[in-house]
Amino acid sequence: MKKNIFVYILFINIFILFCICLETIKVRWQFSQEYENNAYLQVANNKLTELNFNLKTEYYHLSSPAKVERHAKEILRMVEIKKVTTIKYEK
Repeated sequence: MKKNIFVYILFINIFILFCICLETIKVRWQFSQEYENNAYLQVANNKLTELNFNLKTEYYHLSSPAKVERHAKEILRMVEIKKVTTIKYEK
């Protein structure tokens, strides 16, 4: 009787140990997946930061006063006013 109880307790302990080992393996696998995801996110963040910098540079270049003035002169054929003329209307 006593021997059967010890065998039963031994099997329960082995089963619990097996479950703990499986849980440990699962947690380690999840940690490795999270490290890979973190590395991927850092690379994506660096690419987006570089793209943001390039877009800001392009925006400042396209909206610069010299670019706007050149566009007005060349494409819209606008000319600079050299002399201010005043028109007086008779009453």
